Amino acid sequence: MNINVTGNPATTRNLADFAVGLRYEDLSPGVIAMAKRCILDSFGCGVFGAQTPWTQAVTRVVNQLGQAQRASAWGQKGKADVLGASFINGTSAQGFELDDCHDQSMSHYGAGVIPSVMACAEDFGDVSGKDMILAVVAGFELGTRIGNTVSPSAFHTGFHPCGLTSTFASAAAIGKLIKLDTDQYVSSLGLAGSQAAGLMAAQFGAMAKRFHSGKASQNGIIAAYCAREGLTGVRDVLEAEYGGFCSSYARDYDLSWATKGLGKDWEILKNGFKRFSSLASSQTSAEALRIIREKHGIRGEDVAKVDIGTTNMVFVHCGWPYKPMDPPETIAAQMNLPYTGAVMLLEGDAFIDQYQTAKLTDPKIMDLADRFTVTVDPELDAMGKDEMRAVRVTVTMKDGNVYKHEQIYRPGHFKNPIPDTALQAKFRDLAGRVISTEAVERIQNIVGNLDREVSPAAALGSALQDVRG
Repeated sequence: MNINVTGNPATTRNLADFAVGLRYEDLSPGVIAMAKRCILDSFGCGVFGAQTPWTQAVTRVVNQLGQAQRASAWGQKGKADVLGASFINGTSAQGFELDDCHDQSMSHYGAGVIPSVMACAEDFGDVSGKDMILAVVAGFELGTRIGNTVSPSAFHTGFHPCGLTSTFASAAAIGKLIKLDTDQYVSSLGLAGSQAAGLMAAQFGAMAKRFHSGKASQNGIIAAYCAREGLTGVRDVLEAEYGGFCSSYARDYDLSWATKGLGKDWEILKNGFKRFSSLASSQTSAEALRIIREKHGIRGEDVAKVDIGTTNMVFVHCGWPYKPMDPPETIAAQMNLPYTGAVMLLEGDAFIDQYQTAKLTDPKIMDLADRFTVTVDPELDAMGKDEMRAVRVTVTMKDGNVYKHEQIYRPGHFKNPIPDTALQAKFRDLAGRVISTEAVERIQNIVGNLDREVSPAAALGSALQDVRG
């Protein structure tokens, strides 16, 4: 095993010390604004994902367990206990590949953190908007930094980062919300590490990928609550050379990523959002193809072949030939670059409508997807972690014309951000398909004013359940 360890070996405790001492006054206006973006985007993704078969399956399980109903299931009329609500909402927020993404750590923290913070805030009843923001920032900051230490090695080993590092993120957020001391916080992180799980093979066709974030959100609450009650976790969970999180899940890791610039360089500011309804690793290609299509006015039907040179990470993550499951499952298309590229060329988008069940076996889409070739470009592969999704796209037409485009950052990457107006429009689009127009406006207003709200969780919960019809 290759281990790159620099800096203070007491990484876990250093992170806990930072989080315990973090105050709202330490947050810059930019960090606060980003936390609000993360919350609003997660609400929109979660409300839209509520009616998917996978979220409904989780909801039925939670209902069968029959616990006290104290927190809202977003986009649904029923409530659940705190653990059940975080499980449901974490599943729905990650439920249609629309949720945020922190690129370097390869994880989606909104689906792990926002549901747990919201469920606990509803349960407590007296949590201020500032306290919610502070908990969200703590969760994102620790989750991303822990993710950075093992990325992309844990992914290449076969583990799904959402199920791993989002568990830490949720525990970090709730640990802050319930005001754990440093020793308790260390145990909370240790208990999160013992519950971190998720297998990447789910990307080839299994609803299981959807519930990894739901379990991470739920397990983070369990970790923080148990630590408060005196249950100890592995105290050096990150740096332990045998049986620690990093040493167990990654063949190669660097602990220095956890603490470098801590409190100065905010990882939450590197969080990104999605323009398309697919995994983040295909979105640079989708954007390049969108640009080629619009710039040159081409039609997908006239494309002879598409060659995409990219990094090894993208090649492994989504560059495989598209083969629909039997019966078809949406996840197999959303996690596949050739399918996503084909619908972009044919329809000019890769959003919700392009991943409906009827299209997953469409002969026209499948024929064009078969014309894609994805290879590793050594120059792109040698670039940095922020550039791990870079692509060079060549489209060859049936008439012999050739069009090329290089795209280094996906739309939504922090170096190629989506404007706030577009993010707000995305929220209104997604949430407005499920809840009332009035509820959409209430949620947007409350989140926009969150730092001045005294106790917003009840009003947010009510609005998130104002389902049409």
